[in-house]
Amino acid sequence: MVKLTYNLGGGLPDPSIFPKKISDIHFEPEISFQELDKELLKILNYRGINAKNEELLLTTGSIQGIYIFSYSFIDPGDKIAIEYPTFAGAIKVFKARNPDLVKLPVIPYYNIEVKEKIKAMYVIPTGQNPTGINMKLEDKKRLLELAEEKDFIILEDDAYGLLTPEQPTLKSMDKNGRVVYITTLSKVFSSGIRLGIMVADKEINETFRKVKENIDGGNSTLSLSLLFESLKDGSFWEGLTRAKRIYNEKKSIMCEALNRYLPQAEWNYPEGGLFYFIKIKGINSEQLLTKVKDKVIFSPGSKFFFDGYGKEYLRLSFSYSSPEEIEKGIEIISKEIQ
Repeated sequence: MVKLTYNLGGGLPDPSIFPKKISDIHFEPEISFQELDKELLKILNYRGINAKNEELLLTTGSIQGIYIFSYSFIDPGDKIAIEYPTFAGAIKVFKARNPDLVKLPVIPYYNIEVKEKIKAMYVIPTGQNPTGINMKLEDKKRLLELAEEKDFIILEDDAYGLLTPEQPTLKSMDKNGRVVYITTLSKVFSSGIRLGIMVADKEINETFRKVKENIDGGNSTLSLSLLFESLKDGSFWEGLTRAKRIYNEKKSIMCEALNRYLPQAEWNYPEGGLFYFIKIKGINSEQLLTKVKDKVIFSPGSKFFFDGYGKEYLRLSFSYSSPEEIEKGIEIISKEIQ
């Protein structure tokens, strides 16, 4: 069967990075949650976070973590600062709570000096989605100072942090319980097994647990067992090492393809994450996608701005497609623009 559509859209992981075929992982019907917590704490320690068991909450992916935070903290009319642009899924979750969204510009770089009185802030400081920038250490320190001075809480989304562990998390620097941390394991372990980790001070986490119980009653035992075995036998960490290598190679390949086929585009080489966020003056990326969607898929830039701005932008993912598909997909886009 001939493949007609090249997928440069969502941030699906490359299947070859996964530790093992799911069918090859030993399934233990009864697992020790105490032992599982120990393994999860190792993941957090890898990101510089020294958490306690009572501060942990396993979520059904990072989106559920964002929902739990929103449901617990945000009321209609609250001022919430979110990156501009940012993760499209987070925008949908926040908008459902009817807050007053405040722009936190990230192009060309973060402007964290929010002048308005806000209740909370959402940031992806490592491998920001969609821009791929990393927040500088001095700005992370300043952001924590602002949270204290202006009395707001920070939701740190570390979805891509396992791929760039040299970048310190806000949570690892948090001394006053101002940061709620979330991450996802689907980028490394398996996209089909929706698991994430949420970290917050004990009192806050108790509220989060109650919200989660009302949503789904708990995580799948099968998913937890498969994750536990992969962490125990080391295959999880093997997959992570493989993912870093593969994604760095693909990032370079996409860079070469952009230079070759879209020299008129404006973009920065991503420091982290799985995407290029490019600007092509004069285009409408929503209309462009309509024209090429039977051949190549990408994400229109307007998805990542909460006010519909960004039609000259498009986000291209290098994670899922092969090197040949990346090049072919960008070539198709360039021909349509010409």
